[in-house]
Amino acid sequence: MLLLVLSVIISLEADFVQTKTSSLMMEPQVSTGHMTYRAPDFMRWEYRQPQTVVWEVDGDKSNVNPQIQKLLRMIMASVADEGRDDEKLQRESRKLFRSVEVTMDENNRAARRVELTEKNGDTTVIEFTNVVTK
Repeated sequence: MLLLVLSVIISLEADFVQTKTSSLMMEPQVSTGHMTYRAPDFMRWEYRQPQTVVWEVDGDKSNVNPQIQKLLRMIMASVADEGRDDEKLQRESRKLFRSVEVTMDENNRAARRVELTEKNGDTTVIEFTNVVTK
């Protein structure tokens, strides 16, 4: 779920389609939603379909478990382009995923597509649309 941006931004909003493929499921699981980031440390990841679930980190406050919170903080560090966190971000990514592939949109300098491969081979592909940055 890493949303990488090449330059520092104040805020970012985007719709997303997330497709999870797992050896435990007969069919891929498709979810849609909306994400919001505001510098320096606010992230809201809202699933709208097939059911509503909201993950949010606002400074030290969070409504999610520590693993999801860590993932949201990794996304925030990427969005904020905090160079000092690059090594930490890479270590955290390697703990969670076998690989992370990001396709960038040259127009708004934000991720257009992210493919996460978990250590067990399951994949999650997130495609972003309607991206607005400030």
